[in-house]
Amino acid sequence: MKNKNKLYIIFMVLVLLMDQTVYAQQNKISRSNLRARIPFENDNGAIILTVKINGNPRPLKLLFDTGADGMAVSQHLADEIGLKVSRKQKASVVGGSVDISVSEGNVVRLDSFDLPNQSIAIFKEMDKGADGIIGNIITRNYVTKVDFDKKELSLYDFDGYEYDQNGTAIPVSFPSGLFIIPGILSVTSGQSHPANFVFDTGAAYSLICFRPFVKKNRLLVSGFKPEYNGSTTSMGLTTPTFTGKAFSFSFSDMPAIKDMPVTLMAGGGQSEDWNPGFDGSIGARLISRYNFTINLRKKEIHLVANKSYAYPNDFVIGGYLFGFDHKGNLLVQGVTAVENQNMSLKKGSSVTTLNGLSPQLLLKENKRLKALLNLPEGSKYVIESVHDGQAFKDVITK
Repeated sequence: MKNKNKLYIIFMVLVLLMDQTVYAQQNKISRSNLRARIPFENDNGAIILTVKINGNPRPLKLLFDTGADGMAVSQHLADEIGLKVSRKQKASVVGGSVDISVSEGNVVRLDSFDLPNQSIAIFKEMDKGADGIIGNIITRNYVTKVDFDKKELSLYDFDGYEYDQNGTAIPVSFPSGLFIIPGILSVTSGQSHPANFVFDTGAAYSLICFRPFVKKNRLLVSGFKPEYNGSTTSMGLTTPTFTGKAFSFSFSDMPAIKDMPVTLMAGGGQSEDWNPGFDGSIGARLISRYNFTINLRKKEIHLVANKSYAYPNDFVIGGYLFGFDHKGNLLVQGVTAVENQNMSLKKGSSVTTLNGLSPQLLLKENKRLKALLNLPEGSKYVIESVHDGQAFKDVITK
């Protein structure tokens, strides 16, 4: 009887130890203090935070931009909310540099969490779509976890933090307040170009290569086939670009991505003499396929594929750029040619069918989308869409 009791006690101890081990594994993150859990809006991969400054009741929509060192708003908005200028200086932007003012000693509120004593750059012009940007002032001070599936940005203390999901931690460097990741770009088969890229949630691309890198490696004249040309604008400075498909792209030890959209900066203006110190940016259209955690103390970014990871890449049909959002809706991302006034398609239109096939079916059976995109010249695409609550039907000839 005594032996049975002893065995029972040993068994219970082992069960308790196993339960504690499982609990510890499931709650690794509990050893680090959670400072804030902040909801955000997902605008086609762009992380939009609601912010208030210096107790002003006006809610501002700021883009969380890891391609920026600090915060920035336009001169017009700064005047409206009463920011006081402390000094003036030059600031580096994509394509060159511009003159700015700086307001110091501001209190920035994210949901119910305050960031005190913040400097805010004031630009004469800002890109449309948000009230401003908030950059790595967050990641400098906290482990920053972005969950696109939950639409939450969480801040933790560095001490004791452990990742709570399986994934891949990639090493980064942090010169000049930006996260730099090594990568390899093959614009065409048989050509590999090692490069250093900014992890840039503020770039509305999958990948953009800056002018010095493009020029050095002759990327625009080495077999690259642009699907459309456009421009990139940063804080009022505009630079021409060409966009097409790269044969492959990989960064750090992550798997290579085939036929990925890549944007190459062309020459002109300040971009010819601009030397940013890195070769391009990995942008929001690629980054948003992962839930990620930035841990500056460890100098790494932890990536976990989210539900949009396997979605098809953005594609172009007849002067319109299409892409899937995180919910699986097929949207018009933009217009890549002179807008046809006879067409009903607009930026933001939600496609309901493409040649009779629903977006849900195209997501489920990716081969069908590939077959559509490979139709011969002269083929017609019948696109049914909804915009501002109204249904439309357009026909595009390839």
